[in-house]
Amino acid sequence: MQGTKDEKPGRKPRIPLSPEELFYVKKIKELKEIKRVEDFKATSFYKFFNRANVVLAGFLSYCVLSVLVFSQWQTAAITYVKCSYDDFDRDAQQQSISSMEIKTASGEFIPVKTSDLFIEPQEKQTIYIGRDFIFNKILKVKLPYDERTFWHIYTYPVFVICVFAMGLGLFVYKVNKHLTVNGLLTVFGLFLLASLYFILV
Repeated sequence: MQGTKDEKPGRKPRIPLSPEELFYVKKIKELKEIKRVEDFKATSFYKFFNRANVVLAGFLSYCVLSVLVFSQWQTAAITYVKCSYDDFDRDAQQQSISSMEIKTASGEFIPVKTSDLFIEPQEKQTIYIGRDFIFNKILKVKLPYDERTFWHIYTYPVFVICVFAMGLGLFVYKVNKHLTVNGLLTVFGLFLLASLYFILV
């Protein structure tokens, strides 16, 4: 009989929620989430960083478009050229120039990556320099005897970093719509670092 006194009552069976109760539980959770989002959007933190991300996204778009399309073109006279060559091209029966280091009359030093270029630019020859409109940074050059545009060597990493930051920022936005502190700060950090890289490099 002692054993029956020490026995604990069994756990009560869990009663499942009725469809009406389940509906109200889900509705309450939805309302709580809507309230949380509205409260978060009303904070100064959200307003500042969300606007900053929009501004930085616009600036990164400007950076990418400056590299691809929009540039101001200026002429300059070549004072010095040093070329590096690829392996011998059997089709052209000569070596292709892989990169050039160009100095201009105004004292600018422009390292340029090239491809399938076989004619060396000469001293006193005119080249066309493509710059962005805001910072006047050299992004690319054109040669008078070639229709193609050749990028400044530092333009390649700048372009890749800007595109990567924008792509990752878009992914983060699709995941959480910038409705969390971590999401806002992650995108802000990405955009800010990419923008500084474009400005400072």
